[in-house]
Amino acid sequence: MDAEAIARAQRRRLAQEALEFERDREAVLREQLEAVVADVEGPRIDEEAFARMAPEDADLVRAILASGLEGEDPDLDPEDEWYDIGETDEPEAEPFEDEVRRLEQEIADSRRLQQALTSYLDAVGD
Repeated sequence: MDAEAIARAQRRRLAQEALEFERDREAVLREQLEAVVADVEGPRIDEEAFARMAPEDADLVRAILASGLEGEDPDLDPEDEWYDIGETDEPEAEPFEDEVRRLEQEIADSRRLQQALTSYLDAVGD
């Protein structure tokens, strides 16, 4: 029995699992960041685009985007207290910016962990 080879393989497996977890975590964080930014910037971009389009085309795209947005997260219930943050067309800039910064920092932290795990895997070898 080669105890070192067994231990090395087990440590590589643990590090590889942690690396895969961090890659998945980064992907989820990027999706969250995209959703936050799209929620704030999307309506402005839509209106600019619709202004350049034929009205009948703009109406069709509005309907498609609206149906896609409505079914996006079935767990969100407008009747929930936490969801009812007030009906405004303009999002508050500060919470938006804070959330973007938080997500960007978490992505950076995840990338740093991935880098460290990759370095460990290289150092452990086969």
